[in-house]
Amino acid sequence: MGQIQGMFIMPHPPILISELGKGKEREAMKTLQGMEEIIKKIKDSNPDTLVLITPHGEVQQNRLTFLDGENATGNLAEFGYRNIELTMELDTINIQRLKEGFQEENLPGVFIEGSLDHGALVPLHFLEKEISGTKLIHISIGMLELKALYDLGMRIKEFLAEGEGTFAVLVSGDLSHRLKAEGPYGYDQRGVDFDLRIVNAIKRCSVLDIMNMPEEIYGPAGECGLRPIVLGFGILGEGKMTSQVLSYEGPFGVGYMNAWVRRT
Repeated sequence: MGQIQGMFIMPHPPILISELGKGKEREAMKTLQGMEEIIKKIKDSNPDTLVLITPHGEVQQNRLTFLDGENATGNLAEFGYRNIELTMELDTINIQRLKEGFQEENLPGVFIEGSLDHGALVPLHFLEKEISGTKLIHISIGMLELKALYDLGMRIKEFLAEGEGTFAVLVSGDLSHRLKAEGPYGYDQRGVDFDLRIVNAIKRCSVLDIMNMPEEIYGPAGECGLRPIVLGFGILGEGKMTSQVLSYEGPFGVGYMNAWVRRT
């Protein structure tokens, strides 16, 4: 029986990679230290498969997108660094299981051959050496209602439970991009409010607080982490949980959070 070991949340700013940051990454030391702790926890859990949820890549309006095939490769050419490249072996057995389940139940999902996006590449760049042999299931979110995403996550959990192996859910997502006037989208107080709500909800393991986030808060926040977190909670499943927020900061006007959540 397949087992979900936990959910791990990491940000994905390319500037954290030293070749891109060229020293500027040191302004986000709390984030880098938090990522080191998350990486250690994922390594210690020693999953057979990493279920990576990204808000980028082949994002479609009304369905999830799963990468299909034997392997998936990507690079950071869009940021000027084609040499930063990574290839991951996909978990073909469980991807086939998911494909059959989605087709049989007519669930909103599509399975395509494609590339690793930067939302996957940045966390995997730091993780790669520590999870040698771990396979990948890559999921790009759909722009669905939060409840629909959560329900899809629960179905994914059930499909995976029908097989064998252990799974760690890696949620890749930044929080608000509107924390500072000099940030990518300027300043909006609702971005600050959004981040505070997410951080506190993760600390309390309050799925309801996240699911009931008012659109008038998360809409103007300029975030990309809410839907991946909701889908991740669905895959984690219901029950008592424990959690820890290892770091949070917004040095460049974007909220970066490292956290983990497990069922007890």
